Amino acid sequence: MGRARIQDIRRQELIEATIQSISKSGFADLTVNHISQEAGASAGNIHYYFGGKNELLEATMRWLLTTLRKAGIARLGAARTPRERLEAVVQANFDPLLFTPENVSAWIQFWAQAPYDSRLKRLQDINTARVRSNLLQALRPQVPPENLTAASDLIQMLLDGIWLRAAQSAGGMPTEQGARLAQEALEGALIIYGSKELETPSC
Repeated sequence: MGRARIQDIRRQELIEATIQSISKSGFADLTVNHISQEAGASAGNIHYYFGGKNELLEATMRWLLTTLRKAGIARLGAARTPRERLEAVVQANFDPLLFTPENVSAWIQFWAQAPYDSRLKRLQDINTARVRSNLLQALRPQVPPENLTAASDLIQMLLDGIWLRAAQSAGGMPTEQGARLAQEALEGALIIYGSKELETPSC
């Protein structure tokens, strides 16, 4: 195994330890010692592989965003209809690799911290814009142009709400429940903002 591969493994271990530490101790009280103890490594490893705690936190948020993006790409690749593409964008947020109690807890705390940290805020803004763009593109065949922005905003807010509820639930929220709530939120938004006139007429 090459040195680069070993570094990747060590970095991933520290990212996973960061997620576990945030979930257990919260963002405000998080220290390098918490993370290093969770990872079974020395505090020096964090400085060696990331430069410091702030850089590790940024890398951890990037990892969560990358996991979301990969889930979306995979689901969109399998979608064949406009409705399937829309569902793929929504359901990527509840992929089993992403929607775990630890990841949800960490993500919500990153979300709360972002307004006070320019690097985290930039990552959050990039993700929000990406999700919004994907939603708008997927909604376009199913929603009148004048309703696109409102429909996208409603769906995005409802998805955020499910994640927030999951973070507040003792023991977390099962993936299946999150996915089901997201599907119901999507269907509700389409009822409010959709138009039967856009449906393909039957022969």
